[in-house]
Amino acid sequence: MLIGKINDKKYQKLLVTVREVKGAKMIDFRIHHLGVDGELVATQAGVSLTIDQVGQAIELLEEAKRRVTEQG
Repeated sequence: MLIGKINDKKYQKLLVTVREVKGAKMIDFRIHHLGVDGELVATQAGVSLTIDQVGQAIELLEEAKRRVTEQG
């Protein structure tokens, strides 16, 4: 299930999806590029996180954002 897209480059997007792997729901962050037919094609570049890992990742991303903002 597609949650959203982040525009990275003209021909490349980061897609956030929810998928099931071996019976477990995972949140997948994966780079997709535009194929010759104009459709987005998944690459191997990405990561799938469990619900617990997503919470930890959010905390780390918020901390990274805070530090970058402080450094100005």
